[in-house]
Amino acid sequence: MLDIVFYSQDKATVEAVDVSQNFYEWLQQSDFSRIAEPQEMEMKPDGEAVKTSVIPLEGGNRRKFSDFLRDTIVQESDDVLKNLGDSPSKQEYTKATYKLKTLQSLRKLVEDENCKYLEF
Repeated sequence: MLDIVFYSQDKATVEAVDVSQNFYEWLQQSDFSRIAEPQEMEMKPDGEAVKTSVIPLEGGNRRKFSDFLRDTIVQESDDVLKNLGDSPSKQEYTKATYKLKTLQSLRKLVEDENCKYLEF
């Protein structure tokens, strides 16, 4: 599993979302990765200063990420409903909804004003 990390104004970790390798690679190849260029900044994930590449969630960045995630959630919801069938097993349900649940988690954090930086 890989992490997509959100930081607060004081550069401490607010939340980290664990994502699969496949999801991370899909996100890297999508328009999500083209919204803004990361900047090298000092963050304090565990209280210790560490240089890392982050994207400030300011200006139009937050709105663009939110719009991308919302549009993708709508499309993914449609795909899930089409492919899930009438009575899926728990395993089928979990597999079919993983991407949708992960996108929702990311959207909520992108839209959270306490999250000021995104490490992706």
